[in-house]
Amino acid sequence: SYGHAVPISQTIEVTKPVPVPVLRYIQVPHPVPVAVPVPQPVPVHIQVPQPVLVPVVKTVAVPVEKPVAIPVPVEKPVPYPVEKPHPVYIEKHIPVPVPKPYAVPVPVYKHIRYYPKIHYRHGW
Repeated sequence: SYGHAVPISQTIEVTKPVPVPVLRYIQVPHPVPVAVPVPQPVPVHIQVPQPVLVPVVKTVAVPVEKPVAIPVPVEKPVPYPVEKPHPVYIEKHIPVPVPKPYAVPVPVYKHIRYYPKIHYRHGW
């Protein structure tokens, strides 16, 4: 079912920044008189600059109605598995001539001694 039981409003309220020119007082730094213990023949007057009006652009958030895109039901295709062909390997058995063992002449010793031969002297 693609229908909605609750009605949806077509717009939503968002804030949009709107630039508004505003005059603002900007304080200008002024020199501070320093007390010097030296008598001055003429009083020294230090001019103190007055704050200046400077046009400044201020951004104000204004509520605006924004249209909402209504979701349209879209039927997505259901993916189905595709069987890919598997490669078939055919094994061929090639007869290979097996070399036969040949006769190796093995020397045969009549007596195998594991210890040195001891000569006994007879006639003691």
